[in-house]
Amino acid sequence: MKIKKLFSAMLSFIALLGAFSIIPTGAFAKESGDFEYNIVDNKAEISSYKGTSDNITIPDAVDGYIVTGIGENAFKKSNLKSVTVPDSVKYISQSAFAYCKNLERVVLSNTLESIGETAFYDCDKLSSKIEFPDTLKTIGDCAFENCWSMTYAVIPKNVEKIGYCAFGYYYELEQTENKYYDFKRSDFRILGYENSSAYEYCDKHKLDFYSLDTGVSAETLDGMDFFINSSREAELISYAGDDDAVSIPSKVNGCSVKYIGKFAFFATNIKRAVIPNTVVEIGEWAFESCDNLAVVSVPPTVKTIGRGALGYYYDDGVDYSYLNFKICGAVGSSAEAYAKENGFAFEDTYTTVITLTKNSEKIYVGGKVQIKANIKNGFGKTTYTSSSKKIATVNSSGKVTAVKAGKTKITVQNNGIKKTFTVTVKNPKLNKTSVKIKRGKTFKLKITGKVGKAKFSSSNKKIVRVNNDGKLKAVAVGKANITVKTNGIKLKCKVVVKKLK
Repeated sequence: MKIKKLFSAMLSFIALLGAFSIIPTGAFAKESGDFEYNIVDNKAEISSYKGTSDNITIPDAVDGYIVTGIGENAFKKSNLKSVTVPDSVKYISQSAFAYCKNLERVVLSNTLESIGETAFYDCDKLSSKIEFPDTLKTIGDCAFENCWSMTYAVIPKNVEKIGYCAFGYYYELEQTENKYYDFKRSDFRILGYENSSAYEYCDKHKLDFYSLDTGVSAETLDGMDFFINSSREAELISYAGDDDAVSIPSKVNGCSVKYIGKFAFFATNIKRAVIPNTVVEIGEWAFESCDNLAVVSVPPTVKTIGRGALGYYYDDGVDYSYLNFKICGAVGSSAEAYAKENGFAFEDTYTTVITLTKNSEKIYVGGKVQIKANIKNGFGKTTYTSSSKKIATVNSSGKVTAVKAGKTKITVQNNGIKKTFTVTVKNPKLNKTSVKIKRGKTFKLKITGKVGKAKFSSSNKKIVRVNNDGKLKAVAVGKANITVKTNGIKLKCKVVVKKLK
């Protein structure tokens, strides 16, 4: 009996040793700097982060082991704002970055093959500008669910599987049933290739799909996401920034911003939005539920304003209009029509009015005059043109320079509205063109309309002398001509000196 028990104990011990022998190396986490890791198949898998920095680059090797994976829950609920995943990493495990509420920027590995379930779940601030590598094969269920700042995803052609609710969904309590459900986001879009997993995912989940085969691309600028179509026209599809005053750019990557997409600013905290004059269309519900936005100025270039685009909010399944909401625009524009149709106050702030302090001016050759124009509701640059540059020229700020005697009209133009300013140019003149004086006497020549300095000269100084102030002195009996150079032209005065009696 003792022999049998001893034999049985030995077998148990051998079995126990065998059990330990199949436990993967690194079952207990190792530390390397701020990171903890496990060893799997002689490769490192990051299991947690113990550092305090919110901007990190994950190492590509720890203690001589190549880092090929990010483990389950590795960075879950961390305060990271930015993370760079090295190119050695092949996979990101389940919930690796879930609930990272401050995570804005992620640079993925160029050799990444899989993203696990809920890997980036509930990362509120994660930007749309996350580049998925061509090596990526699978994206797990709910991988990017509840990522509210992410409004689009560009999916490579080689992705074979996109899990349930991976993109464009949020998880929320259904009040009437008191149960949690996955809800589709109406503002999310996916860019991908025809007949790909991205196309199939959008078809199955009824999400907006944009084909990269047609040349569509995406850009992110100052918290604003844009799509650029094959005609090189940009559509603003979403704003995920924190500023309460937003100026929509007129161009993105050299492409004119033509459209503000549906739900683009839905439920944001903006108080002011500047819409450029390149925009021709504002989509449905574009500014819905912007509670702090009381006034919107719509340029006359906008021809279409979608249903509920301005002045509405959404509450418990119903759309309501804001009280005291005002739309500014041009008379006869789509903005005025929208305001009337929806019962909003309208203010004409785009009809351009040009007022001149004077309508005409007389100046002398070489002289200058500044046209003072008051532009109300100006749009773009104000231009000034002369009907005859030989008479007078005008610069871009409205300063007129007289060239030669005559009359010309200066046209002031802004936003198609014109006003004219008449300029009459005169030659300077002397108070006398001929003078008779007695020998030894003096006479003062005066110039009307002199610009700058004048130069006086005598054709015969033995007869008449003249100084720089135009004072003549008769020296001897005879005749002489006085030449005056002023304003770029010459004036003459004939002088006859007589004998004293």
